Amino acid sequence: MINSDLIRLLILISLPFLIEKGRDFMRHRALNLQKPKRNKTRLDYFIISLLTSNSILQIIFAIWLKPPNIFKDTGVPLRISTNILIKNLAENNKTFGDNEKILLKKFESYENRLIYATYGEKALLDCSYCSSLTDYLIFIIPNIAWSYVIMSIILGVATTLKRKAHWRTYGVIWLLGSGFLELYMFITVDFSNLDSGGNIGFLYCTIDFYRKLSFSVLCLAILFFDKIDERNNLEILTDVSRKLESIIYRSRALNIQRTSVLKDSNLRRLFIEYYKRVEMDDNTVSSDPEYKEVREKALSKLNVEKLMKDAECYVEDINTLKESETDSDLAVGIQSTSSMSSTASSFLHIKKMQGN
Repeated sequence: MINSDLIRLLILISLPFLIEKGRDFMRHRALNLQKPKRNKTRLDYFIISLLTSNSILQIIFAIWLKPPNIFKDTGVPLRISTNILIKNLAENNKTFGDNEKILLKKFESYENRLIYATYGEKALLDCSYCSSLTDYLIFIIPNIAWSYVIMSIILGVATTLKRKAHWRTYGVIWLLGSGFLELYMFITVDFSNLDSGGNIGFLYCTIDFYRKLSFSVLCLAILFFDKIDERNNLEILTDVSRKLESIIYRSRALNIQRTSVLKDSNLRRLFIEYYKRVEMDDNTVSSDPEYKEVREKALSKLNVEKLMKDAECYVEDINTLKESETDSDLAVGIQSTSSMSSTASSFLHIKKMQGN
């Protein structure tokens, strides 16, 4: 059975490592909290759904869809006589199919009951060649290993994301450690303690419960604890270029619209009258003392040096992208955009000189 001393030993061994990893995660999260993150893609949402559904399924199987166990279902001790066991099964409205009849026949031997408690119902019923405890252990290993294979596949799919890639190493260690722990417990099982003092110990069912619980916890850990996923300069610049391309196309459409408006005399008159009203409104607002006071306060809070540095970095990045896109329509738009950015940088420099 699961030894409490062994559990405490494993906790004491892993606790310093877990604390250090938790502190490292929180430290990196605090340092990178304000940095731009990647937007979630369809693959992200698929992996979120995969991990969530698998975690829920593991919990359902662990709590409500347990391996069959006649003794636990009826609440009778392992040493109870077969006649009383049949009576209890009848009182619990249990039907006696072929499997139940074979089990009851095998339960006449107390050794078979111990095998049932240790290796499960399927091993006792289906292993026709088993003649020793080692045979029963070998028989149940493929079924247990298959659950680890499925979990490994889920782990591999989930860690294809960069933000979850660090879980591939931890997940493999988790699964290997759990597998070796299970194997160790089956190998070192003490049959003399399986039914001591009336306390029934069913190793197979207990390990099955903790295995599914472990898989569920692993899925939740992968789901909620991501590596801080920062975008590099090239990714940010590519995103900027896409948005800039959209702005350029809209600007061209606006120029075409404005040209069409100014060609028509009636529309041209309405256009001029509209902007005259806008100019009058702007002059009225600009001459308001409260507006001037608020504007001066807002300008005094601006970090002109930082704005200049940001503008210079932006112009350099745009020029770099422009050199790699010399033959595209985007390059033409970038040319005018970079010129405007240079003008804006010069304007900020002039404002700084005026302030001094």
